[in-house]
Amino acid sequence: MALERKSFRLVPSSDGQSELESTEFAVVDLETTGGHPDEERIIEIAAFVAKGGQVVRSFEQLVDPERSIPPFVVRLTGINQEMVAGQPTIAEVLPKFLSFIQDAVLVAHHADFDVAFLRAALLRALNRELSNDVLCTRRLGKRLLPWLPSHSLSTIADFFGIEIRHRHRAYGDAIATTTIMNIFLRYVTHHGYRKLEQLHQLEQGRLSLL
Repeated sequence: MALERKSFRLVPSSDGQSELESTEFAVVDLETTGGHPDEERIIEIAAFVAKGGQVVRSFEQLVDPERSIPPFVVRLTGINQEMVAGQPTIAEVLPKFLSFIQDAVLVAHHADFDVAFLRAALLRALNRELSNDVLCTRRLGKRLLPWLPSHSLSTIADFFGIEIRHRHRAYGDAIATTTIMNIFLRYVTHHGYRKLEQLHQLEQGRLSLL
């Protein structure tokens, strides 16, 4: 079903509880030294835990990657070597991050990237696996907004009129993704899908909005 911006704007607040409304979603964004999780390192983490459409707690931390940050990453993110010098290492940050997200559903835009980096870092630093459930707003966007020319964070944010402050910084990208996720949740709940499993099926293309 092709959805229009007006369709999302006209969705009222839900008047009843659902599994989705009582679930905590930890929306995360990472900045890294490159694109390969086994070779590159995390330099910034930001996350917002949302429940019932409201942000209930937040997390933001620069990370010392214990290596130099490539010039192209400095240009893209604005994060330079001086900014991460003296910051905690990923081994110090991850226990706090895990305590922050607890058992919330992990959400990211292009989640494969962020989750791969988190899993690699957890194995290296703590010899632990990431056990949280995962959802991707990019994949959800493809299902709910199939006619958009792309499903990048910027394109979906532009569609909803969401300003991304400090693009390619973890905090700015994470808060924009949180806003998008809350819009998606409100929309699918209004259309009768109130369970987490249904949201997974919708993300995977095994369920559609009628």
